[in-house]
Amino acid sequence: MKKTFFLLLALVLIVSCSKDKSDDSASGDYSISGKFVTPNGIDPVSKASVKLYKDGTLVNETITDSEGNFILENLSKDSYELSISKGQFRTSTSVNLSDLIDTFTFNLDNLPIDQLPSIAVVTGSYDHIEEVLYNIGLVDPTTGEPLFDIIDGHDVMDRNPNHTDHGHHQNTSIANRTNPMLEPNVDFGFGDFIQDPDLLDNYDIIFLNCGLNESMAEFSNNLTNFINNGGLMYATDWAYKYLNDITADGTQYMSFYDPYKSGDSLSTDAQILNQDLIDWLSLNYNINIPNATVTIDEFLSGWQVVDTYDSATVLPWLYGPVEYDGISEDKHLAYTFLHGDGGVLYSSFHTENNTSDATTVERLMQYMVFELADMKITAE
Repeated sequence: MKKTFFLLLALVLIVSCSKDKSDDSASGDYSISGKFVTPNGIDPVSKASVKLYKDGTLVNETITDSEGNFILENLSKDSYELSISKGQFRTSTSVNLSDLIDTFTFNLDNLPIDQLPSIAVVTGSYDHIEEVLYNIGLVDPTTGEPLFDIIDGHDVMDRNPNHTDHGHHQNTSIANRTNPMLEPNVDFGFGDFIQDPDLLDNYDIIFLNCGLNESMAEFSNNLTNFINNGGLMYATDWAYKYLNDITADGTQYMSFYDPYKSGDSLSTDAQILNQDLIDWLSLNYNINIPNATVTIDEFLSGWQVVDTYDSATVLPWLYGPVEYDGISEDKHLAYTFLHGDGGVLYSSFHTENNTSDATTVERLMQYMVFELADMKITAE
């Protein structure tokens, strides 16, 4: 009887072990790898959120590295939904690990962004961030049309659309828009846009280029409300006037140096204050960054200097020696800060976009655009 009992026990153990060995769903030996890239399918997106779901339940998560790569490990052989996002730049796909036969890793290769936020770009004479957005793939591959709205920054309704304060920026330095697809493509101008809160609220991100008409700053409270309600805004150089409301004329976040537009330096070797940005530039584009510095040579004469900033609320990105108003000293040159449910990116320098290849400065702007898009998510 005892012999029979042990024989039965041995048979049960054999069957049990055999079942465990063949039950791949419980092994936890499988992985999913891939690379998150911009819509052009090339440029990597770092520090993006990678989440894996099974039947609607989050089962694993990670972030992409400086080269856009990620790996999710210790998975069972099952079906999943993968979601990757950098702010509102996203993609998603299904992954069935049951399809694996001779390997334990499901390699998804490049996963380009295919879900975009609603973006408005207000044109300016001296900065063309729309070129950067277009070059990273925010474009219809069939028609060549941009996947964002472009608003004429000089169209302010009854005012003279040709009038703007050109100050010390020289016309010989104006960045020429080289892509005919990047002309204004909506039936309203900047004047209509900034005065209409409902129109502003159609967008997730608003870009204000340097050299737009500066006469509408009296309506900048609408931009402040847009940001407070969850919107994101990028502004460069002379577009600082549209930040005076949100900064309460320099009493919060940052203040702008007076006399205005007194920056003289056309180039500086600036220190990058973010290690991931350093890694992203050097690993992906072979950009030389000795002592964590890069050359910023796309200032235009008469640029706007930031005088002070609140280190408790504002994150600086670059720091370098500059000259302005007869003064030579180190200054921070680009900043991000949160306001309400939204956020702002401001930079004293900007793109010129007069070359066919992306410059280091344009790469910096590209990186910070995605950091701007991710500000709310990171804060939460």
